[in-house]
Amino acid sequence: MRGGHFELPPLRPELQAAHDEMDATGQFFAFAVCPTWDAKGWEVNTKQGNIYCALDGTFATKDEAHAAGAAWLEKQRPRP
Repeated sequence: MRGGHFELPPLRPELQAAHDEMDATGQFFAFAVCPTWDAKGWEVNTKQGNIYCALDGTFATKDEAHAAGAAWLEKQRPRP
């Protein structure tokens, strides 16, 4: 602890790559797929402005995770 603040540990490399990928889009809403920490599945990370989260659950395949991310992104689009 320094100056009354806790320092966060660095993100694992694959999660940092997902965050970098989302930032590179320049979009307010974005998602990226990356392997879980144990490499036994896939997770979907989301970006809303400067807030990063992961969708609940993990997915067996990268394609399933990508489909879930695309569905999440579609829900974020404004309706006319």
